[in-house]
Amino acid sequence: MTKLKILFPVFILSIFSCQNIPKNSESGAFQNDTTPGFDVAAATKIIKERCKEFEDAVKVGDSIAVGDLYTEDTKIIPSLTGRNSIITEVHEMFRDSITGMNFKIINLWGNGNIIVEDAFVEFYHANGTLVSKGNALLVWKKEADAWRIFRDVYKPDKK
Repeated sequence: MTKLKILFPVFILSIFSCQNIPKNSESGAFQNDTTPGFDVAAATKIIKERCKEFEDAVKVGDSIAVGDLYTEDTKIIPSLTGRNSIITEVHEMFRDSITGMNFKIINLWGNGNIIVEDAFVEFYHANGTLVSKGNALLVWKKEADAWRIFRDVYKPDKK
């Protein structure tokens, strides 16, 4: 059960990571980029599309599709390594009815191969109870066919 409490918010973050990107993100309002030519608007569009795919997979309970949004060598820090372990864990977590969240991107930066999201997130159970809130960091990696989550870190606030 402790493992579930620690890992569940990480998966939920991934599910909704770009759902509520502020409108000013296209203007680069939260860009912290040291790479010349990094296009925040293009990166935002890419991540929004991938998040929509993630969201759709969760709505239908498709753990395989959720797993496909991660790289083969992904890590959810501190506990999971590899796409197959994520698929297994997500399959188990679909039974827990976490259905809501509030998400705010604090920062977005990257280059042609990596996009990093720094965010604050709150997770809610279907009954409206706050399950967890805290800071998150998602690293998206460009693979030959798509952008996938390479690293996923979530640090819940202390109660």
